[in-house]
Amino acid sequence: MRLSLLQRLRHWLIRSRWQRWLLPVLCTVPYLISLLWLLTRGQVWIVQIMLSPLVMLLMIAALTWWLAVLEFRLVRLSAGKIRKRYF
Repeated sequence: MRLSLLQRLRHWLIRSRWQRWLLPVLCTVPYLISLLWLLTRGQVWIVQIMLSPLVMLLMIAALTWWLAVLEFRLVRLSAGKIRKRYF
């Protein structure tokens, strides 16, 4: 059974949960446009200030992910048992 293009599009919209990500994407567009506008005007220092919260957020997320990997890393023993590795 082949679905029509409209049915596939509707199925994708339902599965993507577009209501969750549509508003953040729409709010991000003017922010990115203003960053590009400031770059074209030579206001790099303002762009750096506007990007600093995003950079800090990415650093905290990466650190959190790295610490979770370290904490929940598993070590296999020769008998096939699994135990947690503690540092």
